[in-house]
Amino acid sequence: MAKRGRSKKSSNWFTVLLLAVVLLAAIAAGIYYASSRSEKDVENTGITGPSQIELLEESKSAQKAVDDILLTRDNWQLTDNGRSSQKEKQRSGAEVIWNKRELAIGVPRDTQLRDAANWLAGKLEGSKLKTVRMEETTYNDWDSVRLDIAISTKAGEGTKEFVTDTVYFYHNLNLDKPDKDIKKEQTTTRSHHGRLAVIIDDCGYDVDLVQRLVNLRAPFSFAIIPYRDFSSDSLHVINGGGQVAMLHLPMEPMNASAMSEGKSTVLTSMDDKRIMQLTGELINSLPGISGVNNHQGSKATSDERTMRAVLKEIKRQGLFFVDSNTYAKSLGDKLAAGMGVPTGRNNIFLDNSTNEDEIIKKIWQAAAIADKYGSAIAICHARPHTVNAWEQVIDEVKASGLKLVPVTEVLH
Repeated sequence: MAKRGRSKKSSNWFTVLLLAVVLLAAIAAGIYYASSRSEKDVENTGITGPSQIELLEESKSAQKAVDDILLTRDNWQLTDNGRSSQKEKQRSGAEVIWNKRELAIGVPRDTQLRDAANWLAGKLEGSKLKTVRMEETTYNDWDSVRLDIAISTKAGEGTKEFVTDTVYFYHNLNLDKPDKDIKKEQTTTRSHHGRLAVIIDDCGYDVDLVQRLVNLRAPFSFAIIPYRDFSSDSLHVINGGGQVAMLHLPMEPMNASAMSEGKSTVLTSMDDKRIMQLTGELINSLPGISGVNNHQGSKATSDERTMRAVLKEIKRQGLFFVDSNTYAKSLGDKLAAGMGVPTGRNNIFLDNSTNEDEIIKKIWQAAAIADKYGSAIAICHARPHTVNAWEQVIDEVKASGLKLVPVTEVLH
């Protein structure tokens, strides 16, 4: 009787175990099926398939994964040289759109460049990312090793790669200096007395850069690109720091091919009703903002009818408008003043160069303009080299007597 009891109990456990294995297999199959169903096939779109296939989110996820790996190396210097939209026509007729960027990685001279590239390639093994190219080349006339990293996606019966990161490894000799992370003592004392309002454009691509600028505790004003991955997060960080948040309103440039924000862009071909409607939608996408400045817009900001329609909506919502001055013939601030909208005009761009020393020089040029006229507006961007420059110079700026103010204090 005892033996039969043990046998029955063992049989029950075996049955439970078998059912668990079957259940787990079913779950795994479901996950595999879901992932395979969600994968985008860039070739077998069919006659009624999409004419455009977007891999933008996949690109950004891939780039973040690369960042997470590289940022584990404390003695490497990362420079993000920017992103660009890529398009490629497929045999099916569909057009694939994805995002590509360039990274420059400065490593100490005792690190072999190919070893550094192989280290990153090794870290990517087993992930969905793929190294598709590694070669010796030059970067800014320095010897370097280039590494291309791609995402793979379904293409008919096989896969196809789209490069999301081109990474250059080069020797940064400054990293060998023992004081590379020590702030230089100020050898000169600057004296300024003007008021300078600094607007940080292009917020929304990277919330960490916005957070670093907010952490400087300077009264910057932040202009947010709408509908980007970190637009809402950036707004939250800016509001949390008690600083001025603005809409960086996409507007049509002279060169249509340079237009970066697609359907979110105010175009001169739109009628007044559509311009006001779109402007209102973009404003409302960032609840609680105080004002607006233009992103691009040379064609739109120099067109009086277009600008009047934009400003009519801005006035209706009780906001201010700053003309970014991307084009000398821009009418934005002049028309705003005539319509009773608080306004101002950018006096200087601080970061047309990626060289941090050049950006710092521009900051002091802006201070001189503020001294001369009593106040000035300067624009820069939420980019790594710009943030680095501000972190280096902010204490000296504050000690110089220059008064950094929110842009709302220099409008007329």
